[in-house]
Amino acid sequence: MAEASTVFGWAFGDPGREADEAYQQELRDSALENALQEAGRKGVEADAATAAYTVVDGDGSLIDHGEAARGRIVVRCTVNVSGPGAEKLHAEGPMNG
Repeated sequence: MAEASTVFGWAFGDPGREADEAYQQELRDSALENALQEAGRKGVEADAATAAYTVVDGDGSLIDHGEAARGRIVVRCTVNVSGPGAEKLHAEGPMNG
């Protein structure tokens, strides 16, 4: 049986463009790309078709995203991953691991 779990990626954007759907799609695409790169760094296979997105305000979140998120829109993309060691990965809090 293949082991599976999740990882995520981030994208940070301009809150002044929150209503711009094309811009929001760019942020989702960037967050997905970041998640796929993270999966590659962890040596597991990511399934882009499983992408799920969460949009939060960097100032209003319980997660400390650091300076990169201060005053910005934060898009988080979670994807399913599989392969050797995937069961040890969990997309929780601000870190994968």
